[in-house]
Amino acid sequence: MWKLKFTASKNMDSKNWAMFFIIAFIFCSALISRVYELDYRPMHVDEAVHAVKFGELLEKGFYKYDPIEYHGPALSYLSIIPTIFTGKTKFSELTEYDLRIIPVIAGMILLLLILTLLKEFDYKFILLLLFLTTFSSMNLFYNRYYIQESLLVSFSFSSIISLYHFYKSKNIFWLIGAGIFAGLAASSKETWIITFGAAIISLIILVRPKIKSITNIAVKNLDLFLVPFVVVVFLFYTSFLLNVSGINDFIGAFLNYFNKAGSFHEHNHAWYYYFSLVTFLNIEGFYFTEIIILILFLLGSLNIFIHWRETNKFIRFFLLFTVFNIIIYSAIPYKTPWTMMTFWQGIIIISAYSLFELNKVLRKEIWYVILAIFSLQQLYQAYQINYIYSFHPKNPFVYAHSTNDVKIIGSQIERIIGNDESSPLYITAPKDDYWSLPWYLRKIKNISWNDKINDDVYNFPIIISSPKFESELIEKLYSNPPAGEINLYVPLFDEYMELRPGVEIRGYIQKNILDRRRE
Repeated sequence: MWKLKFTASKNMDSKNWAMFFIIAFIFCSALISRVYELDYRPMHVDEAVHAVKFGELLEKGFYKYDPIEYHGPALSYLSIIPTIFTGKTKFSELTEYDLRIIPVIAGMILLLLILTLLKEFDYKFILLLLFLTTFSSMNLFYNRYYIQESLLVSFSFSSIISLYHFYKSKNIFWLIGAGIFAGLAASSKETWIITFGAAIISLIILVRPKIKSITNIAVKNLDLFLVPFVVVVFLFYTSFLLNVSGINDFIGAFLNYFNKAGSFHEHNHAWYYYFSLVTFLNIEGFYFTEIIILILFLLGSLNIFIHWRETNKFIRFFLLFTVFNIIIYSAIPYKTPWTMMTFWQGIIIISAYSLFELNKVLRKEIWYVILAIFSLQQLYQAYQINYIYSFHPKNPFVYAHSTNDVKIIGSQIERIIGNDESSPLYITAPKDDYWSLPWYLRKIKNISWNDKINDDVYNFPIIISSPKFESELIEKLYSNPPAGEINLYVPLFDEYMELRPGVEIRGYIQKNILDRRRE
């Protein structure tokens, strides 16, 4: 086994320009890869739901935290920032770029915090960590996704990095920053408690030999962390003091989350589910695997444990932190691909460390060949996963995703209705399962959303319905209208349409309206 030991960078002057260009390339690539065709992939159901929630905040100026659904308020409130620059004030004016830019920025913030470690560690390790974080297929995928996970991961890891800086420098601004980032993480999603719980347990194990002295330092400076943390959490969950009772909902949300974790059987998966997503998959001849990352993580973990005392505390902490997160998340039955982002970033850190240390035991030429092959593999996979198969059902990070049909449905209905607000639209599906149509029909004002077929459905010239309601719909369209007012309805779509794979949706339109539109 090789001996893993970190040494901080020294005498960087001769390498400054080369390092500057590499860092600039990584950051430019990170930004471009995250914003390129940001509107191409159809909006996921969850993205559409959060978009509608933000639309309410944008138009009404008020957001009430719901401890049952929707997660934390940070995503919606931070989404206000782009609208300040664009001047948009209505939900109908928003685009995918306006919303998805928030997780993009969150991902970039994490990269910036990683960059601040440059003075503490060898620059090669930081460059490797920046590269793997930037071009991780999973990170890139969800940094382009309007959900809370990228915020949770970015703010959690940024808080930990800030705490490490305080530990090294005793600069209180890092501690205050750590509190702010922690507050933002807690305002992003309820699962922050798992992240912070794993961090506290890891820290206790790590500092156990010096627990008394560390405790004294912690107690002495605790207020500098807790005050900004509490202030941020209180502001977000009370809707910036407009809903003070929201802080009670914040506390009560934990009970709901742990009840939810085992009650949604359609999202319950085996303990090994997360790793089944990243081991080996065939997507129409494209073979996706993160087995190299996993091997590097296992090798690095083994050597860290063997050379525990000689290994940097930062690395030891992240190994413990990652292992505890893996155990907790794997034990919880409720699983979706994006919930593994927290421990996957930890795996990336240990893998980058392991790859860096290989440089010390392998011949330089061999290490650079391995690095080149591995880098190309990561880049190729990131490209395929995020641009070629971005909503393909076999993509491991695609989960109950909308099909491209939702875009077609939205544009077709907009084209038929146009600016005619006198043409109401009736949409129905069991259990309100018509998402993500509310996003793609956001410019149409006169819509009736339903989970059943109402008796007055014949008053609507255009109807979008689940096929489960078709027999009841036909019955009410031709039996309920008064004599002489029966209209003939014809199919709206020429082809089979799905909201999601296996979830069919059908359209019906009064024939006289369709004929007029075709003239």
